Amino acid sequence: MSRSGPLIVATGVTWPAPGSDFRLVVPDLVAEGGQVLAVSGPTRSGKSALLHLLAGWQQPTSGAVDWPGSPSDPPPWSHLAVVTQRLALLDELRIGENIRFPLVTSRAPGRPDDGAHLAEVVGRLDLGRLLDRAVDELSIGERQRVMVARALAGRPPIVLADEPIAHQDERRGEATLLLLEEAAAAGAAVVIATREPTVAERATVRVNLDAS
Repeated sequence: MSRSGPLIVATGVTWPAPGSDFRLVVPDLVAEGGQVLAVSGPTRSGKSALLHLLAGWQQPTSGAVDWPGSPSDPPPWSHLAVVTQRLALLDELRIGENIRFPLVTSRAPGRPDDGAHLAEVVGRLDLGRLLDRAVDELSIGERQRVMVARALAGRPPIVLADEPIAHQDERRGEATLLLLEEAAAAGAAVVIATREPTVAERATVRVNLDAS
């Protein structure tokens, strides 16, 4: 997954429409392959909204978000994975099936080491004993780690993670951050929204949002 150069470019982005109680003005940013970009700021400063804009889930009021090299606009799941604060898993699937979902649904050809990669991610996130369980049997922290594993399963070029260690203890939070950093080291553009100064300090690039 060796990549370099811009994978997300946001220019002149504002959201939502003028007259709203909240207005997000995004500093121009470039998320490059091989880097971790941290988006920091206080509660209600627009960190989650920014990630939704970068994912193509929301349309900016002005400006533009572009995904150089993506096969579509916005990018497909095989190209961009998101870890949201809302712990959205598929209730009808077991945990192992949730994690493998991107590999099953992606049209991209599989890789010979997909199984080994997935096993390593599952092991480092302490999820091995949970693979046959139902979603409603898991704690909030366990569900969050499942979402991280699902995001990393297919090794997409872009990973957006919204407060990915908010429900983790120190050991599991560190394991999560290391996996995201390793994804960047392998060539992905990783964007992390965080309230934690220590998380932002570890990033390659930092963007701060002011509450408005």
